[in-house]
Order: sequence, then C-alpha cells, then structure tokens
Amino acid sequence: MSEVSEPDGETEAAVEVTLVPKRGGTSVIWNWFGFKSSDTEQTSVICKVCRRVVTARGGNTSNLFHHLKNTHAREYEEATRAKTSASGTSSTSGARPKTTQLSLQASFTAATPYDKSSKKWKDITRAIALYIAKDMVPIQTIERDGFRHVVHTLDSRYELPGRKFFSQKCLPELYTEVRDRVMNEIRHLAAYSATTDLWSSRTTEPYISLTIHFIDDDWKLRSRCLQTAFFPEDHTGAIIALGLKNALSAWGLDEARLVCMTTDSGANMVRALEINKWTRLACFGHRLHNAIGKLHFLNLTFYIQKICQVLFCLY
Repeated sequence: MSEVSEPDGETEAAVEVTLVPKRGGTSVIWNWFGFKSSDTEQTSVICKVCRRVVTARGGNTSNLFHHLKNTHAREYEEATRAKTSASGTSSTSGARPKTTQLSLQASFTAATPYDKSSKKWKDITRAIALYIAKDMVPIQTIERDGFRHVVHTLDSRYELPGRKFFSQKCLPELYTEVRDRVMNEIRHLAAYSATTDLWSSRTTEPYISLTIHFIDDDWKLRSRCLQTAFFPEDHTGAIIALGLKNALSAWGLDEARLVCMTTDSGANMVRALEINKWTRLACFGHRLHNAIGKLHFLNLTFYIQKICQVLFCLY
C-alpha cells in the first residue's frame, strides 16, 4: 500500500504556484505532477490536482500512479489510457517493417534502359565526356571492358554509346560550351599579356600554343590557354606573325590592348613579333637553359653549381 507524504500535515493547495514539468520525463504520469520552479533539484513532486507533495524516490513513478488511483479516480483512468496508448505506439514503431516485393511495373522499369532523350541519360553522357576531356584520356577508353563494367555497376539502366558518338557530338559540344564561356570572360578586357610557343608532338607533328594572362574584376590573376593549333607551315617569322594575328582575331582580342607577348629567343619568334610590332618579353626559362648549356660547353662546372645554388635559394 503506497503512502502519500504530507509533511507537517500541510499541502501546497493554498499556494497558487506554476508547476514546471520534470526534466527529461517521458512517462505520461508527469502530465499530472510537477515541481516548483524554485526546486532546481526537483526533489519534491507535487500533484497538480490536490497540490500535495508525493514521495517518488529515485524517479520511480509507481507511487505517483498509486496516488491518482487512491485520490483522483478520474485522473487515474486518464493516466491509464494514456499509458496504454503510448505503449502501443512504441511497440508499433519498433516493429520490423514488412518486406514487400516490387510491383510488376517497378520491376519492368528497373530493367528498362534510359531513353536517350531523358535528362538522366544526357547527364551521365556529359559527365563521361567531361572525364575524357578533363583527364585527357583516350576516347577508346569508353570501349574497354573495365570502364564499361564500372558504368554498368553504377547504373545498369545506362547504355554507353560508342566512341564515334563522343568524338563527333559530345566532345565538340563541350568544346563549344567552354569556348563560349571563355569568350564572354575575355571579351571586354582592358589589357592582357600573352605567351606563345612552337613545339612538336611525340610523332613530330608541329603545333603552336597561345595563352593569355589578365587580371579580372576581383583583382585576381587569370590564365586561359586559348588554343593549341596544328601548324604544318614553314616556321618563318612572317608565317608565325600571321598565325598569331589570326589567333587573336579568332578570339575577338584587340591587338592594341596586348601589353606584351612572352616567347623564346628563336630568331623566327623574334622576327614574328617585330613584324606585328608587338612588345616582346624574352622567356626567362629559355634564357637560363641557353646560359647553362653554354657554361657546360665551356666546362665551367664551378659556375654551374653556383647558379644552381642561387636558384635553390630563390625557390
């Protein structure tokens, strides 16, 4: 038989105070009990109905239910119903969900390849094209078994097109998109500089590259490699000069806003910039390479070591 504690025969009924709920209390019984706000330790449980202090040692709520049962029948019934309802909800939420089989329509959809006009198919195809361009991998990569296996594992509904589709459609479209973005970026430059160089591929095919450098509206130095073009003509100063003029014109760049162009010390490059009347800046790396070569030819090992030490300190 539970006991109701009434210290000194007094109750809290005459004291109209606002009771605060129990901190961290989860039982429904706390809807009918609380604590004075001044009771920071929450040691004296008070019934909200009769304002009596009820003993509840160690957070045990059994005595609180007994108090309602013996003193407040209607409130006890409400507390019992609330407890039963809460118990049923908890058991339902913790129940293991039933497994259901896929519907016939869902199974059919999972096995159907994406339509090539769908957004999903286009997004995956564009991502593969970007991978080829960004990482400079051979287009033949997409036809290799390992790559196809990875794509199929990631999304079995995606059908990978052949390399002809990428070389004739996807990559040209990606180039056009990037070119338009760069064109918008450099269209209204007040000033810019450039670097250019002639070089040969591993198969001895000649190319010429053009890169521009500029400061954007946020005062950040930017560089954009505009092109690396096949250049099979004779590498005379006049032909190089014309090729560089055409390259700047193709990108809508005004020659009058070209501050300078950095080149190597080749006689044809020097002559090309003289013909175009552009300010030329000699490439430091090329000059250093030539200087070290001459020192090595003269067997001046001591001076070579000194130069290397200076460069080490600089970098």
